[in-house]
Amino acid sequence: MRVPLPWLILVAAACGGSSPQPTTPANTAPPSPGPVAVAPPAADKAACANHPEEFGPYILTADQAAARYGKTATRFSDAPTTKDKAIEVCGIPAQQAWLMKTSCADSSKAFSSPGQIPGSRRGNVGEGGRCGAIIDLYIAKCPEAEYEVHIDMYMCGPGEQF
Repeated sequence: MRVPLPWLILVAAACGGSSPQPTTPANTAPPSPGPVAVAPPAADKAACANHPEEFGPYILTADQAAARYGKTATRFSDAPTTKDKAIEVCGIPAQQAWLMKTSCADSSKAFSSPGQIPGSRRGNVGEGGRCGAIIDLYIAKCPEAEYEVHIDMYMCGPGEQF
C-alpha cells in the first residue's frame, strides 16, 4: 500500500521530534558523573624519573624502594590492589617471593609451592601502577576470599636484579 506524502508529514509532526527531557527537582543535585581518576602526588611520581630502558625497570633510590607499595604487607588484606595501585617488586622471582610470603587472614598460605603461582596468573591487565608499567594479575585463593593481586614487577631498588 502506498501512503501519500502529505499524510506521512502529518504523522511525523504529530509524533513530535524529540523525547521529553527529565527534570531535576530544585532541591536535588544532578547525578554524579562517576569516579574521577586522580593523578598520584608528585612525590609518588618521582620514582618514575629513572627509567633508562623503554621496556626495562624503573630504578629506585633506597628510600623509594623501602616505600614500595606492599613491601611490609604480611597478609593479602594488608595491601588491597587495583590496576592503578599495584604491589611493587623487582622482577618475576620477587613476584613469586611476595606471593609465597603473604598469608591469608587465618595465617594459611594461598600458595604452598612456587609451582602453583603460574597457574594463578590471569595475565597482564595493561598499563597501570604509579609509572604506567605493565601490571600482572594473580588470584590468591584464601578461605575468607579470593584476592585479585595486581603486581608491578618493574620497580627495582639498589642492588636488585630485574
